[in-house]
Amino acid sequence: AVGYPEGKYSGLAFGLGVERMVMLKYGIHDIRLFYDNDLRFLRQF
Repeated sequence: AVGYPEGKYSGLAFGLGVERMVMLKYGIHDIRLFYDNDLRFLRQF
């Protein structure tokens, strides 16, 4: 897709954003809760 030879390069990408750290700390199982714009939920943090 970007002009690199297929099969020559491989990689792994991951992210540990603020949301993921809060999920681990508070035991939240669904990241979508942060993006529902439910102020009752968001005000807890």
